[in-house]
Amino acid sequence: MIKFAFVDEVIGLVELNNLKDAIVGLSGVSGLSTEQRKRLTIAVELVVNPSILFMDEPTSGLDARAAAIVMRTVRNTVDTGRTVVCTIHQPSTEIFEEFDELLLLKRGGQVIFYGPLGQKARDMIDYFEAIPGIPKIKDNYNSATWMLEVSSNAAEINLGMDLANYYKASILYEQTKAMIKELSKPSPGSRDINFATLYSQSMYEQFKCCLWKQWWSYWRSPDYNLVRFLFTVSTAFLLGSIFWNVGHKREDANGIRTVIGSMYVAVMFIGITNSTTVQSIIAIERTVFYRERAAGMYSALPYALAQVIIEIPYVFTQALIYISIIYPMMGFEWTMAKFMWFYYISFCSFLYFTYYGMMTISFSPNPHVAIILASIFYSFFQLFSGFFIPKPVSIYYLKFHFMISKCLKLIFDCRKFQGGGFGTTGFAQ
Repeated sequence: MIKFAFVDEVIGLVELNNLKDAIVGLSGVSGLSTEQRKRLTIAVELVVNPSILFMDEPTSGLDARAAAIVMRTVRNTVDTGRTVVCTIHQPSTEIFEEFDELLLLKRGGQVIFYGPLGQKARDMIDYFEAIPGIPKIKDNYNSATWMLEVSSNAAEINLGMDLANYYKASILYEQTKAMIKELSKPSPGSRDINFATLYSQSMYEQFKCCLWKQWWSYWRSPDYNLVRFLFTVSTAFLLGSIFWNVGHKREDANGIRTVIGSMYVAVMFIGITNSTTVQSIIAIERTVFYRERAAGMYSALPYALAQVIIEIPYVFTQALIYISIIYPMMGFEWTMAKFMWFYYISFCSFLYFTYYGMMTISFSPNPHVAIILASIFYSFFQLFSGFFIPKPVSIYYLKFHFMISKCLKLIFDCRKFQGGGFGTTGFAQ
């Protein structure tokens, strides 16, 4: 209960109470706005109760109103006793004056100013106005804009002065050095921070959390799963119509080839589709994985296991629906053993191609490269499947390719499942 109470407190802190049950969605497509996502990101970091928060340009890409809301959230965070360090470019007067201290760097990373801003940035303004040759700030002028103008490279050339060297000779610099020296000394009796493990949770707990997250991610992705099932049903009826009652036509070699071809196409068609469609959702999940792994939430192994396992119930259901439609339409023998054997072939093949799609997107920098890489192997797998070029009649130095083609096993499994009405030799011929 304490954990949930703390989460509610954080939600109130970032002013997201009215969106407590909202779905985040995809950026620019659905769900939360950019400003709300930034506040949610702050909340995600706050739930681990850190003493220091680092924010990289929290107001970038936001209009004035949205930026003000985000900075109000930052201010609320500071008021709880936490330290917030932000990088920011060209802030408005209102946002700039929300900060307590300023670290100003010039090109090359040299410090031009570090110290308290003061009320309405008065301390910072007094520092720069005290430098000979720098003009006074105009009334109602943005102090952040004025600061950047008087500290630019062009301004330094006009002044004939290196502002970084000027800062090193200032009282502010001496005060900062003294403060760093004082804070660098550990307090008496203190010990170095040490953690027994890299992650706060065990591998099993990480796996449970990742699996739970993947379950909700898939459940809330109808554009992937619902479309997958609709495509499966429509494809089943289409192929069932094309190969209507083909299972009864096994009187000669051509009939046998037609039966084998119908089963092969039926399984391969959905398999390749699964391999292609899974890449988009894995690409989206990968972006989240990089951020959460870098934050130390979990390691790669439990995440990968969860991502592999979550596909099993969906592919299991997909194969069951598909085979239940296509099996009777193609006129295959109605025995439980043969039905389950064909279902097993289809399920394993669908799962294999789905995992293959996951692998290619994981190895590729983006989905476009993954699609190209996968298509190369689709052609390779089919060419050496034994259907177009039977293995017994292939050139001897190409025979090892058949060993690494999953589709070859698919061909022979399909041939066996209808009861051995045609043999290996007959099929090869």
